[in-house]
Amino acid sequence: MAKGRNHLYRLRYVQVPSIVVLTAMLMIVAVFSLINTRLDSGISQLRGLVEDASYLTSMKQKEVQELALKLEMAGTDDFIANEARTQYGYLAPGEIRFIVTNKEALWGEPGLSPAQP
Repeated sequence: MAKGRNHLYRLRYVQVPSIVVLTAMLMIVAVFSLINTRLDSGISQLRGLVEDASYLTSMKQKEVQELALKLEMAGTDDFIANEARTQYGYLAPGEIRFIVTNKEALWGEPGLSPAQP
């Protein structure tokens, strides 16, 4: 019986045609190149998302810094007086309000450089 088992497990050399081996290798390369292309496009999309997120983060950090500066200045008397003048139109005693109705007379017409008449 032991002799019969050895006969079942004996390996034989089988000659495979080279065209079959070449086709199999070509298919393997094609599949892996397709997978690689998809991974590269996914990586480039993720890099774009990371760049967008870092830009948004930097913009929010600038906004936080501006708000912190505004909050720091909000307690001063100069800030309160400036806000009252610009947002609410208040005047201090003795001040005169000038309203410019013809801005072109001061700064020129829009689209013309200051050197042009």
